[in-house]
Amino acid sequence: MDDSRTGSSRFHGRRADRAPMTWGQQAIWKSIRWLGEGSHYFNIRRTLPVPPGRTEAQVAAALGQLLSRHEALRTHFRQAATGPEQEVTDEGTFAYTVYDTSPGTGAETAGRLAQELAGTAFDHDRELPLRCALVLEAGAPGQLALAFSHLGVDFWAVRELLADLAALLDDRAGPAPDWQPLDQAAFETEGAGAARGTASLAYWRTTLSRVPPAMFTRPADDPAPERFVRLRMDSPAVAVATTALADRCRVSTQTVLLAATAAVLGSYSGHNTAVLQLIAVNRHDERSRRLIAAMAENALFAVDSGTGSFEELVRRTFLVGMNAYRHAQYDPLAMDEVLEEAKAASGGELDLSCFFNDKRMHDRWPGLPATDGSAEQLRALTEKTEVSCVGVWERQDATFFVHTAYEPDTCLLHLMADTRLVPRPEIERLLRSFETLLVESVAGTVALETLR
Repeated sequence: MDDSRTGSSRFHGRRADRAPMTWGQQAIWKSIRWLGEGSHYFNIRRTLPVPPGRTEAQVAAALGQLLSRHEALRTHFRQAATGPEQEVTDEGTFAYTVYDTSPGTGAETAGRLAQELAGTAFDHDRELPLRCALVLEAGAPGQLALAFSHLGVDFWAVRELLADLAALLDDRAGPAPDWQPLDQAAFETEGAGAARGTASLAYWRTTLSRVPPAMFTRPADDPAPERFVRLRMDSPAVAVATTALADRCRVSTQTVLLAATAAVLGSYSGHNTAVLQLIAVNRHDERSRRLIAAMAENALFAVDSGTGSFEELVRRTFLVGMNAYRHAQYDPLAMDEVLEEAKAASGGELDLSCFFNDKRMHDRWPGLPATDGSAEQLRALTEKTEVSCVGVWERQDATFFVHTAYEPDTCLLHLMADTRLVPRPEIERLLRSFETLLVESVAGTVALETLR
């Protein structure tokens, strides 16, 4: 990077207003406030190439149109006296940084800038939930580096935003969505929206009364260097085996991976019922699928993970998982009351700190290595598996968190754990036990009791 300066875009929305945060906004707001300055952990970074021939003025106009179309990007968030609040501004100026770099280095520069932009917590009361840098290559726009606050958007919304921004840059954008976060907040206060929340609270209350209150006895919450460790397993064998099992059981690959998580967690914790919180995207119709907002909330999933075979667990997981995701939209403040009731009933033992999140936007891997499906070839494929450390933290609000990331030819499976409960060598062993379970289940029947 040779030079930098400030650019700006004007935006003009159709309304300015304030309202309570939506349920999805409140859900991530709680976690952001809990982490404080460490909440940049939740920031989402992306890069986007600018079509050849576009001028700086055209890029600025596209950014301004993006903010004009989506109220979430021109919203301030705060804890008001009446509760968590969103305030939408109708017009203003969005500032970004412009960097000039050498030809051929734009993508690398944009990646580095996106990481820097996402590296600090957002001041939501004063700052809009988007940061941006424009990278010029020899004076011409080449790349955009973007960082989003998770309070403004979730991963689904970011995908929609990038598609919309690409269309704006290419002069082919369709109409702006009519449904905005202010509309969602109103929907959640009465009628069908409120009824959905009430049903979800009832499901959680009933489920919590029937399951173990905790998978582990949680240690004291005192930060320590590298206490929380995330390892990633890169395994083509898991992708191939998961696909085969999904086809055999006629379910999604997500269901198979969730079932494997339940089996591994249940075995390691010693419980016959695995209890996990799932990250639910809550995009059930066209209106919600087009909404740019943080919609994700936690779903409560509890399944018998100790009886029968793994394939039977996969089928149970499909039914239980569907019901869990169906009951994942609710008022977080009302849910706090449900959790307090359950905690009191458990003698203070309630701890829902085990999670699963399939972050892929694709259910299948299109670039899988060719195999004949035999046990021998699958086992041989495990020789390509690699495990690496991808993050360490002093403090997290989860003790056991499995998530996936997407590559077309391999399964990227992550496990983050509290090393006071799961020592670092055990994290790798557990990841590899996922692989063994899935591969051997393709080869033959695996009885869940043999995992204990």
